Amino acid sequence: MNQEITHTLKNALTDLNIEFQSKHIKVVPSNDTNNGDFSSTVALQLAKTVQKSPQKLAQNIKDTLLQQKTPLFEKIEIAGPGFLNFFISKKYYADTLYKHFQKGTNIGKTNRLQNKVFITEHTDPNLFKEVHIGHVMTNVIGESFYRLAKFAGANVKNVTFQGDVGMHIAKALWGIQNIGEELPINKSPYEKQKFLGKCYVFGEKHFSTENSSAKAEITQINKEIYTIVQNPESNPTLSKIYTMGCKWSLEYLETIYELLGSKFDHYFLESTTFRDGARIVKEHTGENKVFTKSGNAIVFEGEKYGYHTRVFINSEGLPTYEAKDIGLFYKKWEKYNPDYSLTITGGDQKEYFTIVKEAAGLINPEWKEKTIHRAHGILKLKTGKMSSRTGGIIRAQEWIDEAQENVLKTINAQQNTPISSFPEKEKKQIAQKIAISAIKYSILKVSAGKDIVYDESVALDFAGNTGPYLLYSYVRANSILEKISKTTLANIQNITYITPRSSPITLLEKKFSQFEFVLKLSLETLSSHHLANYLYDLASEFSSFYAHTKILDETNPDYFYNIILITVFKNIMYNGLYCMGIPTVEKM
Repeated sequence: MNQEITHTLKNALTDLNIEFQSKHIKVVPSNDTNNGDFSSTVALQLAKTVQKSPQKLAQNIKDTLLQQKTPLFEKIEIAGPGFLNFFISKKYYADTLYKHFQKGTNIGKTNRLQNKVFITEHTDPNLFKEVHIGHVMTNVIGESFYRLAKFAGANVKNVTFQGDVGMHIAKALWGIQNIGEELPINKSPYEKQKFLGKCYVFGEKHFSTENSSAKAEITQINKEIYTIVQNPESNPTLSKIYTMGCKWSLEYLETIYELLGSKFDHYFLESTTFRDGARIVKEHTGENKVFTKSGNAIVFEGEKYGYHTRVFINSEGLPTYEAKDIGLFYKKWEKYNPDYSLTITGGDQKEYFTIVKEAAGLINPEWKEKTIHRAHGILKLKTGKMSSRTGGIIRAQEWIDEAQENVLKTINAQQNTPISSFPEKEKKQIAQKIAISAIKYSILKVSAGKDIVYDESVALDFAGNTGPYLLYSYVRANSILEKISKTTLANIQNITYITPRSSPITLLEKKFSQFEFVLKLSLETLSSHHLANYLYDLASEFSSFYAHTKILDETNPDYFYNIILITVFKNIMYNGLYCMGIPTVEKM
């Protein structure tokens, strides 16, 4: 509907012989439906150009639009200094509802980014370290952008960059050799990963202890890691432990990705990027080049560009994270040659990534021009910021399991409800999806970049601004449709038009036309809170509609209209939840 109004405005301006650019025509949904369904500031934008007052120009545009006799508008009003407020006609709403209905589960999908390669890189866990709630936050945000880009028609590639070389690996390997505990070979992937994380913390503790021989030993292990990934026979004993730990980590990460609903097209590993990164850095080192030598190290003098200096090759000749990221730029372009390359990280990496991106752009301008970085806020805990160095973390698995258990308690406490009679396995599956919805929605409903305080009692509220509330709205719509006779549903599927509503247009259907706009806005601003807030408002309007309408009353002249309305609501809610990575349930 936004596009239709924009189109009619362009026609009106052309008829008035007014020159304009697309940026001058901004049409947005109205916050207050008493002031119309949509509004535009086009008269304010062009008033100075045509040397008229905004009110006068708005009147000219209004008169021209009314002369066109388009079925789009019921009326047009001028407000304030020259705002144009558009009230959409019942017939147009009926026609639009029919179009939405015909789209079915494709509603919201466009071809805006057709033939564009769009990479989303997110989660980026380090092997040998535990997956914590910070990784979940990065995953949830990145997965949402992946799905939004997919809905925009892009050729999307979901990737993650996993650290399998570096000091954290060396500390964990030293920990495995010195912690004095039996290897959990026959334990679950989760228990194996907990053990690796424990070994890392053990190694970190001894590495940081003064007068400890561990520091020199771990430093030596770090050097050898870069050798064994290329030649395992150089140190068979260390290589065996390293290979075992990598396998355990990768197996466990798959269980987390599956739990969160992420499927990656490619896994970039630091062991596959550091060689190219080091090579490229060395090739661009010297006078009047990107990098310079500083003793035995190679650095990027960021001060020249308003930043600070970063080390890319350390004094021992080993590539740092920065060089590995340069290798990642190279690998991404070698494999995908993207039009957009989006990277999601925590806010603490914002400055780091800005400097690396600057250096990368000096090597290959496309690397900087086509790379987008979104840094999110911190997921705060009441006990303070977590640290994987000290082991003070909230494990992702435990976080999700606890939420699931609390949902299950709520389910089991219900008496005489359909779900109370479900088999225990099915209850657990539903509880897990509800828990995931609570966690993901708590993250995505907050504006990008802001910190989040997760309160489980709030997040699991089935009546609040929460993921479970959205799921409940979807389930309620599904339940209504299940009560409609197959004959009626078949007749509805074969309709070729919809008769305009006899009663006033509902706020629910007015919001339908905003869905595509909200999806576009969420991707363009890289903030899914627009979509989250929209779905909550939509669900609230559905709840109001449900409370005040006898939907299953076949004597109601709007009976068919209301069934179609609920069908479209269900499809929008399903696709909206999908774009936030939230799995739906059919029953609750």
